[in-house]
Amino acid sequence: MRPERHLTTIAQVADFTVDLSNVVRDRRLGGDRLADLARFTGLIKGLIAFTNDELVRVYAVADWSLLRNRRIGLTDQEQSTLRWWRKRGWIEVRAKADPRLLELADATEMGVISRDNYLDAYRTYPWIAGNRDRFFSPEWGPAGVTVRPRIMPDPPEWKLSRKEEQERLRPAGLYDSEEGGIRIDLLSRRWRCPEDGCPLFGPQRGDDQPLPVYRDGVVRCPEHRQKLSDVGDSPRRVQVKVLVGGATRHRFQMWPGQETTVGREPEPPGVTLRPWLSAGAGQFVSRAHVVLRWTGYALTVRDISTNGIRVRDKNKRSGGKVIPPRRPHRLYRGDVVVLDDGVELVISGREFVFDSGPPAGEPAAPAAPATETHQRASHVDE
Repeated sequence: MRPERHLTTIAQVADFTVDLSNVVRDRRLGGDRLADLARFTGLIKGLIAFTNDELVRVYAVADWSLLRNRRIGLTDQEQSTLRWWRKRGWIEVRAKADPRLLELADATEMGVISRDNYLDAYRTYPWIAGNRDRFFSPEWGPAGVTVRPRIMPDPPEWKLSRKEEQERLRPAGLYDSEEGGIRIDLLSRRWRCPEDGCPLFGPQRGDDQPLPVYRDGVVRCPEHRQKLSDVGDSPRRVQVKVLVGGATRHRFQMWPGQETTVGREPEPPGVTLRPWLSAGAGQFVSRAHVVLRWTGYALTVRDISTNGIRVRDKNKRSGGKVIPPRRPHRLYRGDVVVLDDGVELVISGREFVFDSGPPAGEPAAPAAPATETHQRASHVDE
């Protein structure tokens, strides 16, 4: 079978959009090779059977690496075929296929054929969460490749944050899912650039440094491309999000040894929630509601309010354990501290990527004087 008659890059006539790279590299779809174009041909056959349509059309999107990188596992002939398909306008090739696939699906409501969960795209396309009719999975069966509908996950907030962090680390060479994941050994160090006055890795940055770049076994400054020197341990930070009505309104960091008070309007330099509270919610959030403490290894919450708090497990959507007042309670990444219905503190899934700035489209937290201990906590990520 030749799949060309089923390929199109005219979105208006396509029935499905397909992650071509995802399919040909999926060893669960037959064969022992790392990548095999026959898996895509098998998918077309399976799609014809699934739709009972001999003329079914697909809008296939591939990563450039599939056409250029010989280590992918495709033969020279297979890569030549892909280049020919692209030249004829039968497939589309992007630096990364995922954003284009979802853009097409969002604009046209085409079905998406891929095993990817797209966790890093949930904030851009909230319709993905729990979707039951727009995504399809290629599977291997007795008749070859088949297609079946899939239910997309509806993950908790911390999983989205962790996925976003991984995608931020990947371009810097600090995350590789095939080589052990996050490079904790590099991200837990402080670095110094030999270039005088480097704004990223100069002495003035102290512990609050951006991401370095790791290429070919060398850690470099992303601005000057100079090799960085290891100057010691980097203190472990933790990030806490403020969610009101299910939306992230604010983020703040904590450094080892720091205590932070959170409430409706605590004394400076605490975290003030008043700008985001409705009149009803404000009645049940105390002026100083909780105290968070980060040791560098453990985060605890202590209820100092007259209204009480609950802590919900990271994988649950409702309920939670009532925490006795005045007693520290250990929190774990992803745990949710409920101050009132719809007013929550979420322990982020991020561990290393903390950039400055309030959440996009949201007002910054009210300015407050900061002591030396809390000055570092004024940095929040996007």
